[in-house]
Parts: sequence; structure tokens; C-alpha cells
Amino acid sequence: MTTDFTAEAEKLTEVCRGIFGDETQWIAADGYPQSLALCIIDSIFSTGSHYNSVINVVNEYRAYRRAEGGNADYDGTAELLATFADVGDSAAVWADKVVNNRRPAHTRKNAPLKAEVIRQAAEKLKELGYTTRDHLHRAYAEDKELKALKDAWIQLPSQRSGVTYNYLLILAGFQSVKPDRMVIKFIKEHAELGERELSTSEAADLIKQIAELYPTEARRLDHVIWRHVSGRDVFKEEDVEILGRSSEL
Repeated sequence: MTTDFTAEAEKLTEVCRGIFGDETQWIAADGYPQSLALCIIDSIFSTGSHYNSVINVVNEYRAYRRAEGGNADYDGTAELLATFADVGDSAAVWADKVVNNRRPAHTRKNAPLKAEVIRQAAEKLKELGYTTRDHLHRAYAEDKELKALKDAWIQLPSQRSGVTYNYLLILAGFQSVKPDRMVIKFIKEHAELGERELSTSEAADLIKQIAELYPTEARRLDHVIWRHVSGRDVFKEEDVEILGRSSEL
């Protein structure tokens, strides 16, 4: 029996409108239609980094690939791993020469570089047979949970929360809503559900209802809530400046 969340959806719609406003101001997860490599790189660098920092990393990788005669926007895991081989399979050297960013995966002492996590992620996906973005979508047609991928991803250093896994799916262009634990927490808090349990499927259904009422795409709404609760920028920089000036008038 499907749970009726009509009242909660209406309440959450008003909450979301109050927090997020006009969807044209949102930072969108445009994704990479032909590049699993860029999906991996962007998702791993997405946490603990300013939006522009992630853009810079992606652009550095693109520039490196152009200089080598390649095209990052069509790279899969094989091409990504080849860039590590080019620099002697050293994550530190790759961080310096390929993306110009030595950011660690976590703030704790001796945490591996994000570059190392990217290398391990590419190896895991390649082992599972996911060498291109299309491979992911074919696997999704057979297993909507992508269990093998998720199990492998959350075993990567500092990725157990599933935040970057969720973002990987968004960047890879999956249309279904896959709210993570932080999005579910947001829903429970603002719908005032208290200690009531909320399954992933129920949360996804709520996001879809809210999106219809907003109105916006469910995938976009899921993403903007995720950005909000994970402490990332929600609005495009030029819009943040405009909003800031308006509040001073």
C-alpha cells in the first residue's frame, strides 16, 4: 500500500520555495553525456571544495588530454587510468601534472589524495565492466539499485557516506531520483516526521510530488537539496551577488 504524503509534499514545497526560490538561479548538475572519466573526477572533488575549484580541476584534466591528443569529454575508465600510467602511476604526480590539485580526500592526518581515490574508483569500475557511461546505463536497466557499483564505491577511501556516489549518478545522467541520507534527513526535518522512518523509495516519491508542485524536474530538486544540506553553493555566483545586493536595498 502506497503511503499518502500529500500534506507533507505541500508543506515541503513551500519550504523549498522559501529556501531555493527561482530554479533558474540554481547551480545545475549538467553532467557529462559521453565521459565517465569526468563523472568520476567531478564527483570525487565535489565534497569539501568550492564550485569553482571543481570546475578548475575538470578544465585542467581537459587541457591535459587535449595536449596529449585526446578528448576528455569522451574518456572512459581506460583513458582515465592511462593518464595515471603516463605519470608513472603516481597519484601525487597525477594531482600535480594532470589536475593541478593535491586536495586530500579527508581532513584527517595521512588521508589519501583525492587523486588516489579517483584512480581506485576507475580501477573498480573497470573491474566491474563499467568502462563507459553507456555501460552504467545498460547495467541500470538490469539492476535499478546498481548494487555492485554502490558496494564498490562506498568501500573507496572516505566515500562511505554515499554522497559522492549519489553525485556520480546525477552526473552520469540518471533521471530517477536517488535521495541520499542527507536529503532524507532534510525531508524528515522539514516535513516534521519526527522519529518516523522514511525509506529511500518513499523519499524519492516525495521529491517527485514536490517537483510537480514547485514546478521543476525531480532530478534538479534532488540535486539542489543535496547541495544545500551538504553545505555546497546552491546558486550561481552572479545570482548570489544580485541576491546579496537586493537584500541590502
